[in-house]
Amino acid sequence: MFLIVINGFARENIMTDTIKTIELTGVTVSALRTQMQAKDVPQSLSVIEAADIAVSPYDNVEDIIRSIPGLYNFRHSSLHTNGIVSPIDMRGVGKNRVLFLVDGVPQNDNFNNSVAWVAWGHIPKEAIERIEILRGPSSSLYGSEGLGGVVNIITKNPGEKRAARLQAKAGNASTFGGNAFYSQRINNFGFLLSGGYEDTDGFYMIEDPSDYQIKRWRKKGQVFGKLLYDFSSRSKLELSALYFNQDAGQGREFFRQELQLNQYTLNYSHLFNNIRLKGIAFLNQADKTAFQDNAADNFASLNREEKFNNMYNTGLDLQGTFFKWQSLNITLGSSYKYINFDYNVDYSDSQRDAGALGNQQLVSPFLLADLKLLDNSLFFNLGLRYDYIQTSSASSWDTRASAGKPAYYNRYDMTENMSFSPRFGVSWHPGPQSTIRGTIGKGFRMPGLFELYKVHVRQGGAYYREANPGLKPENILSWDFGAEHNPAENLVAKVSFYQSLATDYIGDRLINTASFAGDTRTRYEYILDNISEVKIHGLEVETQWSPIKYTSLKGNYTYNVSEIVKDEENQSLKGNYLPNNPRHSGYLSVSYLNPEIINVSLGVNAFAKIFYDNENTLEKDNYYTVDLSFSRKLMNIAMVYINAENILDKKYPIFLTPSSNNTIAPGIIFNGGIKVDL
Repeated sequence: MFLIVINGFARENIMTDTIKTIELTGVTVSALRTQMQAKDVPQSLSVIEAADIAVSPYDNVEDIIRSIPGLYNFRHSSLHTNGIVSPIDMRGVGKNRVLFLVDGVPQNDNFNNSVAWVAWGHIPKEAIERIEILRGPSSSLYGSEGLGGVVNIITKNPGEKRAARLQAKAGNASTFGGNAFYSQRINNFGFLLSGGYEDTDGFYMIEDPSDYQIKRWRKKGQVFGKLLYDFSSRSKLELSALYFNQDAGQGREFFRQELQLNQYTLNYSHLFNNIRLKGIAFLNQADKTAFQDNAADNFASLNREEKFNNMYNTGLDLQGTFFKWQSLNITLGSSYKYINFDYNVDYSDSQRDAGALGNQQLVSPFLLADLKLLDNSLFFNLGLRYDYIQTSSASSWDTRASAGKPAYYNRYDMTENMSFSPRFGVSWHPGPQSTIRGTIGKGFRMPGLFELYKVHVRQGGAYYREANPGLKPENILSWDFGAEHNPAENLVAKVSFYQSLATDYIGDRLINTASFAGDTRTRYEYILDNISEVKIHGLEVETQWSPIKYTSLKGNYTYNVSEIVKDEENQSLKGNYLPNNPRHSGYLSVSYLNPEIINVSLGVNAFAKIFYDNENTLEKDNYYTVDLSFSRKLMNIAMVYINAENILDKKYPIFLTPSSNNTIAPGIIFNGGIKVDL
């Protein structure tokens, strides 16, 4: 089952007014590593196109995709200052288990998931052509990380016509910013440049803030550029680069972070008579400093600076697709990735030294095969991939005893892991307006270097989590079955059922509680550990209807159960639900999008039955949010807009902790601005 999201019918260029209709054909996607029609993809796929991205009230990818069925974004856009927790959960597998790609390049860095640091907002919205969301395990395609699925951002290429746009925006919390976009082609050469800046005072993200608590402020800037050269109609070279910088406060004067990303990608493709070759080389580099305060003096001074210096992952991906046979395409390829982790802590009040080091290498050959039969009405897809992972040069240390733990210096032996990931899918078109599809496949996730070696301490020591160098890779076996029908040009309905069994699932295991000396607080000590088995099943239902011109009604509902089946270390967890997985979630929107008059869109997201801990002692309240957006074209050269998120001012919980240091959404957020085509 797939969804082509038509959230706004107006084309992105504000000087045009071409109206879209619901389509099930003609959309070409690259989610399965090869170009194919979306209707033939056997796995559940959603595509958000450029026009829909342009009219979305959100600026960041994680917010733009929050309405997709089977996907849960647990945080509000104002919480983009939080640390290592990725906000996206897909099909109930839990946080930090969705693979994020930009033009096929993995953004999950395996050391600390810097995607979570920047809230998936490092790619400027104006530079995005479409977003492909592939639900279900993806290891046969991309290897580790994608237990729940894949989000792939496809960036724009320079168009035949010059395009230039300026945007100015402002909102509550003293928020202001601007963006610029320019694209042009000159003969065989093209270039694109997009970037922006934003500054906000932020919000209080806690009920009844204490004197030492402040708003979560943020300053960020970003630049994305692409150079394109066509050697011929069959041969193309692309070079893209990204710079992202963010300084953000996390709720207290001395609790903040600084982050800088530098990313470079070289992409070459060539089409012979029967073979298409494609190669990608990339370097993703990150520098981050997390400033941590001192709980002993009521958070009134700096305690330490946690530095992640020159951490990077670099890699090469090569593949060739053979078209020798009319109905059969075969793709052979291999990927290589190297990850470097370098973490060090500087303490303000002592000569104490702590940190961790390590690296990983992954070598991954793969094979894909696509077969079409019965006049292209029956489609088979096979994927096979082998991943070899070597972790080496790893150590961790702390020169002073802390939190009841002695000083230590640990060096770790080299470890090797292997994973074989098969997948088989089929899609059948019994008629021109119907599709039935099913997929079965295996996925895995290698523990990141952060999880293996870094001790994580927050909330002034109230949260203490040990690393675990003995963690095993997570594995998942999953299948899904879906159908869709397009009975009329303006109506589409879809349903999908999925079921998964995850083994060696990684989660926080509570190992101890202790009291602070001379303090009423309690320290909760955890260790990352493998939970033996987790069973997941769910149902996705969605529909879209355009009853009259310019209008669109869209809705979906997801039922998901993620249950611990067995835990050899703690039998009491059997039958409990995984945290951050809503049992029920739904989305409903109504839009009137007429570029000559006004564009109006109203959307509602609702969630129910959510736990925050494995013990199921912390349960989130059911909640819903309502978002509203308006835009109006002016004289064919400009567009003004107003967006309001959470217009009913809901203060729903985002994080719940045993120490009652809960994080809540700030309520209504609004912004407005103007875009001008030059």
